[in-house]
Amino acid sequence: MSRDDVLEKLKSIDTPDDHETFLRSQWKDFAAFAWTNFLQHGRGAIVVDLKHAAFEKSGLQMPAYYVAEGSEKLRQHGGWPNAEIVQAVNDYDPELDVVFLVWRVNDDIIHYVATDDLTPPKAYAAKQRKPRKKSAKHFFKGDF
Repeated sequence: MSRDDVLEKLKSIDTPDDHETFLRSQWKDFAAFAWTNFLQHGRGAIVVDLKHAAFEKSGLQMPAYYVAEGSEKLRQHGGWPNAEIVQAVNDYDPELDVVFLVWRVNDDIIHYVATDDLTPPKAYAAKQRKPRKKSAKHFFKGDF
């Protein structure tokens, strides 16, 4: 698949509805990941990097990583992209919510504050009880 074909396919799934569908489908993993990083690094957001996604034999591989408030990575990039994201990161309840930043194909960043009955601490606890499967590559690689 050429890079142009990949780009067109990524553009076709780069919609708020598709973002929400993807985030919901991976909620348990994302919520546990957010809680782990909150405990280690403090408040922050999960960046879902659609701009640098790729289609491989195993399917869509989309980098996703945690950026903490006050981190060196955040400083290197000049802080949060806008005041709405600053407010979302400052106001979310880490025991209930996860802040997602979706880095879109057109280089825009859209944010979501999501919650579910399976809270981040509960998702983390559930993952600790189960034997670990191979984790999906697209969750934990990438660079902001």
